[in-house]
Amino acid sequence: MRELELREHATCLVCGKRIGTSGLQMFWIVRIERHGVKLDAIQRQDHLAGFLGGHAGLARVMGPDEDMTNPLMDPVELTVCETCGTGRQVCVAELAEYATFAREAREKAIQSGEKAEGKSEAEGA
Repeated sequence: MRELELREHATCLVCGKRIGTSGLQMFWIVRIERHGVKLDAIQRQDHLAGFLGGHAGLARVMGPDEDMTNPLMDPVELTVCETCGTGRQVCVAELAEYATFAREAREKAIQSGEKAEGKSEAEGA
């Protein structure tokens, strides 16, 4: 990991402290994805396996190779310090919500920075 990427992961999303505050120079980068199972696709695959005498491997090769899940949210990535990663019980949905809010805040900051740059350029012209 290079310096710029490390700077992006410098703060724990759970406690809000800088990584390494506890004395441990380790942290977690967690990627969260949420999926829903497509029961109709699973049933089709299961019925094909049954038709082929219970050979799931053969059904996998002969079947349509379709997605068995639907993504329910955009994947999120977050940084968790070693203390929070090993000592706290945090709900995965709560972590995903934290990461979503943090991403939205970063995007707003970037957009407001671009708007400010555009205004200063217009004023200078």
